[in-house]
Amino acid sequence: MGNSELLEKRISILQEISNAIVVTDNIGSIATLMLDLAINYSNAEKGSLMLINKRGELYILAARGMDIQFINTYRVKIGEGIAGTVAKNRLPVLVEDIEMDKNFKGEKRDRYKTKSFISCPIVSKERLLGVLNINDKRDSTPFTEDEFALLKIIANQAAITLENAFLMTQLRAKAIDLEEINRRLIETDAVKTEFLTRVSHELRTPLNSIKGAIFYLNQSEKLSRDEYKDFHSIISTETDKLVSIVENQLDFLRLEDEARIIKRSVINLASLLREILDTKLLKTTLAKKNIQLEVDIQESISDIVGDKTRVGQFFINLIEGLSHYLEKDDTIGISINENDFVKVNLILSRRIPETLLPYLFTSKYIFEPQPEGLKLYLARMVAEIHRWNLNAENRDDIFLLSLTIPKSTREKVEVAINTTMEIFIEFIAELLDLNICSIMLVDELTGELSIKGAKGLDDEVIKRTKIRIGDSIAGWVALEGKPLLIENIETDPRLRRRSITQYSTKSLLSLPLKIHDRVIGVLNLNNKKTAESFSTQDLYVASALSERVSHFIERLYSGKYGENEMKQFITSFDSLLNAGKRYHKKNSHIRDFMIRIMNNLGANEEEKKLALYVSIIYDLGLVLIDESVLKKKKFLPSDVRTLKVHPYTTISLLDNFEFSEDVKKAILHHHERYDGSGYPDGLKGEEIPFISRVLSVVDSFCAMITERPYKKAFTVEEALQEIKNGAGTIYDPKVVEALQGVL
Repeated sequence: MGNSELLEKRISILQEISNAIVVTDNIGSIATLMLDLAINYSNAEKGSLMLINKRGELYILAARGMDIQFINTYRVKIGEGIAGTVAKNRLPVLVEDIEMDKNFKGEKRDRYKTKSFISCPIVSKERLLGVLNINDKRDSTPFTEDEFALLKIIANQAAITLENAFLMTQLRAKAIDLEEINRRLIETDAVKTEFLTRVSHELRTPLNSIKGAIFYLNQSEKLSRDEYKDFHSIISTETDKLVSIVENQLDFLRLEDEARIIKRSVINLASLLREILDTKLLKTTLAKKNIQLEVDIQESISDIVGDKTRVGQFFINLIEGLSHYLEKDDTIGISINENDFVKVNLILSRRIPETLLPYLFTSKYIFEPQPEGLKLYLARMVAEIHRWNLNAENRDDIFLLSLTIPKSTREKVEVAINTTMEIFIEFIAELLDLNICSIMLVDELTGELSIKGAKGLDDEVIKRTKIRIGDSIAGWVALEGKPLLIENIETDPRLRRRSITQYSTKSLLSLPLKIHDRVIGVLNLNNKKTAESFSTQDLYVASALSERVSHFIERLYSGKYGENEMKQFITSFDSLLNAGKRYHKKNSHIRDFMIRIMNNLGANEEEKKLALYVSIIYDLGLVLIDESVLKKKKFLPSDVRTLKVHPYTTISLLDNFEFSEDVKKAILHHHERYDGSGYPDGLKGEEIPFISRVLSVVDSFCAMITERPYKKAFTVEEALQEIKNGAGTIYDPKVVEALQGVL
């Protein structure tokens, strides 16, 4: 390759990468785009882009030419294997013949057909992000120095682009945290209003009684001793009532509705504490007395379960409250370590007043005028509602506070399930265009169904709803283990119930969630936005979705996944939900044509169910591409490459709950052509999955008859003729014939 040609390719790579940055900031999409560029410019068949996880392992984020099961399960530690060695050394390598290479000789490469490969570390600001690996040149020759130079450019640019994407992900997480804090503030105001209303109402009677007694005593010049006793008794009794009312109302404010007070999530305590200690508020407080912070946090501390906002308040109130009693140049030492528990120790370099200690153990002194004591009381309350063990004492010349936090894997799983069920139900509502739906799971202790995720239902309804197995519609579905499709609840002979006012339609769909034939919950679907009744098509799609919800819950309960995987699930589900909200291919045309063509071709029930499910999710990856690209009348080569990776992006979005390889393959290959000229793998004829061949025809036909900003709609006749012209080259002739039949 000449210098001018190499320069031209370098410029082309940089241009395509800059386009990628503009098009999307999704990490999976960027990895897929980078890998696609690397494979294209090196003329390779296989490759992978690996990232490093918190355990110091490399995992495959994007890959080409590899088995999907291998991609999902492969992990390698830094320093082990080829990729691990490259990651450790942080030096890119070009190997022309592995059997002759002194560094990698003897390494197993049974997945590859050639002995040559390129592996480049992805490093940003001296931080290792991952490794880019390219294998098996299409013509079976060794990779060249020119190709090596191009791949190093791609790896360097991938580092910059991925770093930006990571920052955007962190910003989104912070935005979600801020939104949650705002929501909590609004809820707190509502609780305060309710509290004040109840207090003012309940205090009125005893206060009026006391006021009346005192008024009568003041107005009466002569009263007998017995009369004085009567009035004193009234005042004493009513005062006791006041004390009782205040205590009860305080209990209400603290503990009556813990579900409202506490929103549990999985928290990285070390990260949260570092964030808190870095806040301007706390720095200013400590700087006033030049108080020094000494922090010792053990590496790889297990995550805990708690209310992130309140845990933050705990440390802020604790440090601010205690620092009030420190002198200039004193120190606060904070350490976190773990054994059977996560333990936080806070040590002050001097004792605190003994009168302050009771605030950390009882609410008895809450009304005494010590503002700093109130902060300690509030900190204690956070520990109490989390059921953490808090001990504090003056010892010799120091003050020591210890917080013991239990490590509960089960609790973390429950948090993950609660969080993901909320996202799942939002996603299902988006796909099926619903106003109201819910996921209910069976409580292992009570055996009752309770709502774990809901859309369109009032918070109080969600909290109160408990259904015994066999009761109500959801209970019947759980008992029978069969789906229930109701077109009209008022005329259905099985129910003969009146519809509820909060539902705008009389139709509903309820499906069991199962693990190995054991019912674990129910998926309830109500109120289509179109006000239409649920159909058999909806039942097919909902059945596929309920299977995936069940499979995901089974994976979480299996205990096979650690904290990092759970957090990764939640992050990826959030990306999936955002994609679902922007997805534009949820119209019924595609579903209608899919089911009619599948019927015409004699497909079985399972094939029809999967085909309908695929037809509403197959192009989710497109929403991660900037709309300005999608609306272009003429695509640049970089645009084409960006568009061609969208099937991989769709699979990446779905990967954490999609267990069916048939579904993944159907999505991946719906742009293959019958003559083998399509992408991504150039499959031809019946090598292309059956559902992909049907979807190819339906997708093209529906696109042709739909008007877009950049094109006019074809008539049905014109679109059909275009499809027929592509029979045997672009499309499967049998599917084209089936389309003509259903039209």
